[in-house]
Amino acid sequence: MKEIKVAENSGQANKFIEDFFTNGFSKSEVYLLTYNKERSEYLTDITDTKEYRTSEQGVFESTVNKLFSREDELRSKMASLGLTQEETERCVGEMKQERIVIIAKKGI
Repeated sequence: MKEIKVAENSGQANKFIEDFFTNGFSKSEVYLLTYNKERSEYLTDITDTKEYRTSEQGVFESTVNKLFSREDELRSKMASLGLTQEETERCVGEMKQERIVIIAKKGI
């Protein structure tokens, strides 16, 4: 089971994340992504969501991502979380508009 929410700002992102927790998702099942890497790290810290780690992505994918752009890195992360190509394209477009994408997925 996976759910994707798009937030306009950190307050709305926090509300969506709290809703996910209320609906049975654990901290380890909720991911927050933005186009700006530093913003992602900051928001992950303040919203108490899971940091996407290299071990979850795989060493090969992580190494390859270092050679690609932030957009390629985000696409790879979303694919490893089970998003379809259409979902990924929509999320990347939202992130380019400075929105925050929150992905909750059971069984990661």
